[in-house]
Amino acid sequence: MSDDTIYPTDDTQPGSPPDTHTRSSRPPELLADGGQNTGADTDTTAVPAGARQDVLSDDALQRSFPDYQGQIVESRRLPPEPADTVPADDVLRPELAAQMAYDLFTHQAEALRKLETGDNVVTTTSTSSGKTWIYALQAARNHLQDDQATALCLYPMKALSRDQEQELNTKLRDDWGLDLSVGVYDGDTPSDRKRRIRNDCNLIITNPAGLNAYLPRHARDGGWARFYKHLDLVVVDEAHEYTGITGTHVAWILRRLRRVAAHYDSRPQFSMTTATIGNPAAHARRLTGLEFGVVEDDGSPRGRRDIVLWEPPVDWDQVADDDTDGQAAPNGDADQLSDFEDARRSTGSEAAKVTAHLGMNDTQTLQFCSARQGTEIAARQIVDAADSHSRSGRVDAEAYHAGLGKRTRRGVENQLKAGQVDAVASTNALELGIDIGSVGATVTSGYPGTRQSFWQQVGRAGRGESDALSVLVGSTDAMDAYILDNPEYLFSGSVENAVVSIDNANVYADHVLAAAADFPLTDDDASFLGGHDRLEGMVEMWQDAGVLESTSSLDSLGGVVYTGDPRPQSRISMYGTRDMEYVVVCRDGDIDHDPVAPESAHRDYHEGALFLHAGQQYEVVDIHRDARIPRIHVETADTGLYTQTLSQKSISNLQPRDHRSLDGGIDLYFGQGTVDVTYNEYVVRTVSTGELVEGPLPTGSPPLTLHTDLLWVSLPADHIDTTLDRLDEPLLEPTDRAGRDPLVPEGEKRYTYGGGIHAAEHGVIQLAPLELLIDNNDIGGLSMPEHPDEAIPGPVWFVHDGIDGGIGFTRSIFDNFETILRRTREHIAGCDCGQRRGCPMCIMSEDCGNQNDPLDRATGQLIIDDVIAALDSEAGSSDDESTSEPTE
Repeated sequence: MSDDTIYPTDDTQPGSPPDTHTRSSRPPELLADGGQNTGADTDTTAVPAGARQDVLSDDALQRSFPDYQGQIVESRRLPPEPADTVPADDVLRPELAAQMAYDLFTHQAEALRKLETGDNVVTTTSTSSGKTWIYALQAARNHLQDDQATALCLYPMKALSRDQEQELNTKLRDDWGLDLSVGVYDGDTPSDRKRRIRNDCNLIITNPAGLNAYLPRHARDGGWARFYKHLDLVVVDEAHEYTGITGTHVAWILRRLRRVAAHYDSRPQFSMTTATIGNPAAHARRLTGLEFGVVEDDGSPRGRRDIVLWEPPVDWDQVADDDTDGQAAPNGDADQLSDFEDARRSTGSEAAKVTAHLGMNDTQTLQFCSARQGTEIAARQIVDAADSHSRSGRVDAEAYHAGLGKRTRRGVENQLKAGQVDAVASTNALELGIDIGSVGATVTSGYPGTRQSFWQQVGRAGRGESDALSVLVGSTDAMDAYILDNPEYLFSGSVENAVVSIDNANVYADHVLAAAADFPLTDDDASFLGGHDRLEGMVEMWQDAGVLESTSSLDSLGGVVYTGDPRPQSRISMYGTRDMEYVVVCRDGDIDHDPVAPESAHRDYHEGALFLHAGQQYEVVDIHRDARIPRIHVETADTGLYTQTLSQKSISNLQPRDHRSLDGGIDLYFGQGTVDVTYNEYVVRTVSTGELVEGPLPTGSPPLTLHTDLLWVSLPADHIDTTLDRLDEPLLEPTDRAGRDPLVPEGEKRYTYGGGIHAAEHGVIQLAPLELLIDNNDIGGLSMPEHPDEAIPGPVWFVHDGIDGGIGFTRSIFDNFETILRRTREHIAGCDCGQRRGCPMCIMSEDCGNQNDPLDRATGQLIIDDVIAALDSEAGSSDDESTSEPTE
């Protein structure tokens, strides 16, 4: 039995009571030379290799870290936790319990008891806490009861599937002595092996995209028919990965799986595992349509864990004061962004220096980066940082991401496990449960967007009861700044709720068509496919389109038969709502690039766009949009530049679905509408400083239309005047850029107010992920002093889903709007920049299609205060009504 199955790598539960040390200069628990630890936990003797208690002390950093300026703004020590176990024979049948060399953790025992009573179970415990044992033991129990029983395991990544195949075979066959076979079935599996797996395997491992393609094959393949007939267990591992549009697709694929299984009289149980999320039962129910019991009390052990928050220094003297007297810089905020980037050390270089410092002190480190190209750059930066370190020596660093070949990825994984590499810069691909052994530390380059993801990354350091160190290096955006200013956010309170919607009509339509190809549709399918009325309406739509048999109905003998082109499931993209995707082709070399959705193609892959992929820069030179398979033609480049796309946006055809009427003529709406976006221009900037080199230049991209979900805050007609009457600052003077943009409000009053409502819109979008498991790259916004819709009397700001048909993100923001808005107000008011037009740490956004012009923190705070006051008044009215005497 391998070590990781006994004492797996521990994650740190955010709710655990940490020792708190709040000094900006250094973490007291990492003292050097025997200094006294002022925290409650004073035992510093059990430390990993590399004398970790010294590596990030003030003395050590002052001596050896290049230009250390007190970057550590917060540190916490999470105390160790012992294992909490249950004897195996209390839970397992004797012949299986006899094979267990160790007791079970309490969460494993609880999950197995729930499964034994017939419940579906979602287990939401820490990283590598032995969750694999739960479904492995359940598969073993099923096999001992019926040797024909089968199980299906779904993993989000192929690399994770291969890793789990080896682990499950070791457990089930070698350790527990069962005659039970496990096989991975995906696009990389050879055809002859696929045949053997279909016909003989008890446990098949695949991924949701593969399952989507394989579901219809049961009708013509006896192996799949055998497998579904005996299907007793479905495992959905790392289910927190399935949110947004991918989660929507997975939800329908799992319902189609249940439908196929029911066709063979099988009703499999579901065992789902997730990282710690705020709504595990609701998330599991949304993904499958079934009720789940929750197991969340973690019985696995954990060593002492040090968490350090590191803020790259900013020389505020280099940031030119903006127009506090109302005067504008000639080029608007472009100079402000450039000044800020010049004045602040980059997140990537600081993270690389920290990783190199740890490597030079014999601490193997895993550095997490936000993008594939970031890993390639980071690996080089780590080596360079080690070369300039005060200690002599070198650090070996490798990059890891999904764009690398399988052999390369496996080689890096093996180097990590064998301790043959000092540092690895990875995307979140290694955030999941791929076996990489035990690294001593993690460095996260920029907050990964959610507490759930952050704690997943933290949990990749250490193993069992060994100690570990994790460092978060803050990035230049509002979320990172909020966390560095409010570190308690990470260490207390609940984690974010996962967001999945099955309401997207485009996705639903595609999966109904795929289900018809799985086998004919009948009335019995309503419980799997959205209810009778929704299914009947979609069937009629596809019959009118000529791809379902038009003479039959759901209650007809034999059902409704699919009559369209072969393999309708192939039109489904797991990452979008449209069947059209662009293929990227390199004219002067090879490029292994995923297909590109239309939304991304319009924004990021226009002619002239520069982008990095697998460490190589490319320039888009031509786009064939009208081809049967649209193509993006690129050439290699090496420029030291990057491009930023600008946009124009309009929102129309508003259809309210939910409405909160607040005091003062303020209204909060949720509904659907049409978002028209034109990514019409782009600018070219230097990578090193962000300085504008050229532009704006035309993109040539056609308009993009989304029919999607949105919320909007409608303010009264006189709100511009009443707000500016209360403004204690001078009005802003429009920038030269604003004067050239016909969409920017004219005149100082409207320009100033436009900057305020724009700031409110930015703030809500940027801080929404602090409450919800959403990606703010999949939401957008628009703010206007006035709107042509006659139902909107005055100024308005919108937040919308960035996916055609909607994905549930905006609905979740609407439901949590008050909490998000209060966080936004607190953060904008507390930013250290002191800039009227803000900075990237508060209200500026690098994704803003209007180059962050106009923006105004002061006016934004007044607007947000008015909305919060109206929400408070609504809450007060509700309280009054609930306590009032009933009337006859």
